[in-house]
Amino acid sequence: MRRAAMSLTLCAALGCGVLPAAASGTAAQAAAGKPAGARVIAEKRLGPRVIELTITTPAFNTPTHVDVDLPVGYRAHPDKRWPVAYFLAGILNNYASFNDVVDGLELTRTFPAISVSPNGDSGWWSDWYEKGKYGAPKYETFVIDQLIPLIDRMFRTIPTRSQRAIAGVSMGGYGAMMLAARHPDLFGDAASISGAVDTNFVPIAEILTASSLIMGRQPDAIYGPQATQEVRWRGHNPTTLASNLRGVNLQLRTADGTPNQHLGETLLGIDATACVEEAGVHQASVGMRRRLNALGIHYLWHDYGPGCHDVPNFEREIGPTLQTIAREFAHPSPAPATFSYRSIEPAFEVYGWRVRADRRRALEFLDLNHVSRTGLTLTGSGTTTVTTPPLFHGVDRVVLHGATTKTAAPDSRGRITFQVDLGAPDTRQEYTVGADTTRTTRTVRFGRASR
Repeated sequence: MRRAAMSLTLCAALGCGVLPAAASGTAAQAAAGKPAGARVIAEKRLGPRVIELTITTPAFNTPTHVDVDLPVGYRAHPDKRWPVAYFLAGILNNYASFNDVVDGLELTRTFPAISVSPNGDSGWWSDWYEKGKYGAPKYETFVIDQLIPLIDRMFRTIPTRSQRAIAGVSMGGYGAMMLAARHPDLFGDAASISGAVDTNFVPIAEILTASSLIMGRQPDAIYGPQATQEVRWRGHNPTTLASNLRGVNLQLRTADGTPNQHLGETLLGIDATACVEEAGVHQASVGMRRRLNALGIHYLWHDYGPGCHDVPNFEREIGPTLQTIAREFAHPSPAPATFSYRSIEPAFEVYGWRVRADRRRALEFLDLNHVSRTGLTLTGSGTTTVTTPPLFHGVDRVVLHGATTKTAAPDSRGRITFQVDLGAPDTRQEYTVGADTTRTTRTVRFGRASR
């Protein structure tokens, strides 16, 4: 499509709407006092269905752009609300690539959802470490904490997990699976389209290392060198975090990197490079598939056979991806009643459970298992603080088995906070030379509560 456009007041013209805060991770973050930090400073209409937003945010040093493709019928049905699918681009692509490169408008002509394409540059959809500076760019912060609530405010969305999907091509496939694994409470569906979903695979790790050079930064600016910061790499690797994806509707689609004559591919010129790239992401996808199989996690797998890392191959993968997401929007699955989750973050929230690791603990994984209304199991080190979702309305005190205290009083929202002793906090970062990571497992059960 041609990206010349006229400006207009879009909410008046298109019937944007606002819903009350939803029971989601972003809503919980807002309630916890985290500022959104993103503001739309310009809106352009690029066609009957396409809106380009210019957004200023502390997550980036300069304004960023987002394309929003409205579904057919959005304007004709001003009282209807719609699911949302986020589409993430690959290296050397941008927010416009979904429409300009793979013809997203045509691919979504019958797709019953709002499609949102943010700008990821070549940043691997992550907040950058950059030698411990932790400054901009912050792609994960932007998408998760800022863009999702902004889209839910501006447009007539259904702001629930089961009606929110994330998908991506190449680096975007990595981003889709990584963000879904780190925030499974926000996405009911996640899809990798020829995605670089396993950074343990050396060729992909080398590309990730060099990607910051494309953006004028030093190599390894994203997570730091693997030799000294491997825990950060693993803490963002979809294959390492695969256990977090149980309960998310997953798609893994890939070709095998051999030329497909029906797609016009040969082993000459640029096609040769594209075939090598697809062979690499194929191996990464196979690696993630093995991990999902080992965990017994259900997913959709489609190996298309011959095909390279190019537009014709991507388009034949995207169409069925959208069809599958549309079916799942129409027949949504509930959030899991019991879940497991692992993270390297010192503090995090998932499915309404807030966890804070020991402040003295070095960076390492903390594992939550069998988390439910009756309790949970934790594995890690140091004294860990847990706050439950609002499970205990009308209860005076809750009996605790396995925590550092025997009872806890719910707050006004029906949540309890307690601590779990996981032994002495490890003082050396996990996976570094000399690290003696000692992991202790404790199970906490909630006993009969008094009223």
